[in-house]
Parts: sequence; C-alpha cells; structure tokens
Amino acid sequence: YFCLGHAPETIDDTLPPTEGGVFNPHSALTRNRPLLQYNVTFDCPQMHYISTFIEKAGDPTSTVIGYGLNDCTPRLVEVEKKEISRLLFPDPMDMVLEMLQ
Repeated sequence: YFCLGHAPETIDDTLPPTEGGVFNPHSALTRNRPLLQYNVTFDCPQMHYISTFIEKAGDPTSTVIGYGLNDCTPRLVEVEKKEISRLLFPDPMDMVLEMLQ
C-alpha cells in the first residue's frame, strides 16, 4: 500500500522550516483519523487523494507526488521510482497469505 504522510506538526501554528506554504489549522484533523483497512490501523491519513504524479525534473529515477489530506491540506512528496515499483509489484515471496478457515 502507499502511505502518504501526515501534515507536519506545528509549533505555535508555525510550520517547520522544511515545509513551504501557510499553516492550515484543519491539518490537525488528519492525525485524529488514521487509515484503517481490514482491521489494521496504519500511521497514514485516513483520506487523501493524488492530484499530481510526475517525473522529477532533472532526475529520471524519482517522481513528485502531490496529494490532498481531508480535502483541505495540500502536500508534495518525492518518491523514488524503485519504491513505487516495489509497492505496486511486490515479490510474491514477501506476501503474507492467510488461510480461510
């Protein structure tokens, strides 16, 4: 699965220096509702959507993914193409199969 990150934690409503843009007070909501699938909770925002997915300029081994959290907080992340391939096409020997009883 793809787990795109939460909005950053703030100090006195100020974003960390690694983040650009303006603080959105609704970003805190993304931490209150973690992703839950098949009774497993993941440290990911519950709702997000991909709006941009392009190759990084000047680096053919990496991509830039733009996504939104809870329809109110935009985010950009850089992801290596090898990681995307690993997530989309996992090695069958690494998969956990459960037997139905």
